Amino acid sequence: MKIEKEWTTKAGFKAEVIAHDMGHRCGYVSVPTEHPWHGKTYDEVGLDVHGGVTYAGMKDDLWWFGYDCAHLGDARDPELMSDEYKAIRIMLVNFDGDTVKTLDFCVNECESMAWQLKDVKHDAPTE
Repeated sequence: MKIEKEWTTKAGFKAEVIAHDMGHRCGYVSVPTEHPWHGKTYDEVGLDVHGGVTYAGMKDDLWWFGYDCAHLGDARDPELMSDEYKAIRIMLVNFDGDTVKTLDFCVNECESMAWQLKDVKHDAPTE
């Protein structure tokens, strides 16, 4: 896996899109220590993002929330796949109607997630 893009979102949070060897992308947005959801698990927060929040954890003194593009309806991107996964591609079938979630798609999802995180009030309940 590799970082495909890292930037500061328009809402002011750090974000990353990771390209995985299996052919899909994941997006992550961080919150600082003073954010009310810092330290919350992924199932404690209500963020509207592709496939739902599937990750929460600490990296570089920031708390990160993430989602993945490996759900039903998500196609694998052969350009991201390692040679190992390309060799077993027969087992990694995409179905009619599945779509590759592009880098642009993932950047937009991260930007949306960042605005949602910015809107969290310090007394906001979690789900």
